[in-house]
Amino acid sequence: DPKLKVVLKEFPVLGPSSVEAAQVGVAVRMQDPSGKKYLDFHQKLLNGKGQADKARSMAAARDAGADMARLEKDLTSPEVRATLEESFKLAEAMGMNGTPSYVIGKQVVIGAVGVETLREKIGIARCGKATC
Repeated sequence: DPKLKVVLKEFPVLGPSSVEAAQVGVAVRMQDPSGKKYLDFHQKLLNGKGQADKARSMAAARDAGADMARLEKDLTSPEVRATLEESFKLAEAMGMNGTPSYVIGKQVVIGAVGVETLREKIGIARCGKATC
């Protein structure tokens, strides 16, 4: 859908390993103005097996073409920390408590609701009915 704007926010809610993976994600995004490596990183991480932790995240970042020396340096940067804090504040303000979560128009949708439900919510946001 070329009219759909997708904004991915790191929101680590599954414990310390999730926080580590999110830190890697933010650091990858910091070195990728186009967002292509960042998207590739997430696809590699989410399509892999096992829990998203630092080791798997670093492997996905390497496979996506990240500058690993810079990534290691950026992991503990104030920018990474501030980005994650901002995500938590935003999620709290919107009543989000888990992932995946979506903001579609003025509605917050929490959970893996499926593609058809997302399409319906997008239609409602666009034209007031499930199918425009």
